[in-house]
Amino acid sequence: MNKLQGEKIYLATLEKKDCMKVWEEYEYDFGQLTEPFILGRSSAKADEWFDEIQKLQGNVHIRLGIFLPDGTAIGDIALQDIDWQNRCCSLGYGLTKLEYRRKGYATDAAKIILRYGFGHLGFERISSSTQENNIGSQRVLEKCGFVLEGRERKARYFAGKRHDRLIYGLLAEEYFINNLLINQ
Repeated sequence: MNKLQGEKIYLATLEKKDCMKVWEEYEYDFGQLTEPFILGRSSAKADEWFDEIQKLQGNVHIRLGIFLPDGTAIGDIALQDIDWQNRCCSLGYGLTKLEYRRKGYATDAAKIILRYGFGHLGFERISSSTQENNIGSQRVLEKCGFVLEGRERKARYFAGKRHDRLIYGLLAEEYFINNLLINQ
């Protein structure tokens, strides 16, 4: 298995069993409402997700699993909505259990996939968006050098409220300058 190694975790291909584990173990954080709560997530949907990943892999997105050193799948991360002509895409990620959050795993995973996206695939821009109250995701993006570019006011509705969506971006030259300075 090919791996992209980080400090705390590694990224690798999501096999069918990993997709099932990530799907089944996802825990909703009722203390911090940052995404809609969806009931009825069946195992069949996990199989459909795996099939979709395989169908779109390398063309529309590059989705990898986030794994602990012992091989436990704890989430997924993707360069998605890839525009190969304009050499840009968006970043998305998620961790399954609440116990895996706030430990730096998502930041480590984002740094790994950004290195791959900018350094190996030649992307010129990677964007990401998050909800205004998702402080954890904002921290991940800011630690990775993303710049807040804008706010879509009241762009999302769930849990009886409207929420702003924050738009972040990172350019290749910013990424390489930031990493050059960090590694000196």
